[in-house]
Amino acid sequence: MRRRGGGKCIWGRLAVVAGIVIILALLLPPAFWWMVLAVLLIGLGIWFLRCG
Repeated sequence: MRRRGGGKCIWGRLAVVAGIVIILALLLPPAFWWMVLAVLLIGLGIWFLRCG
């Protein structure tokens, strides 16, 4: 089953996610983004440890 739009679908999704992130960056305090970065780095580290 193929989706309509072919390769354009991923670009549309990236544009929507980027827009949401930009809006949230304007609304949320900087401390929230440091917490998000920390959670992402911890998750990435755990993923690397499990895959390696």
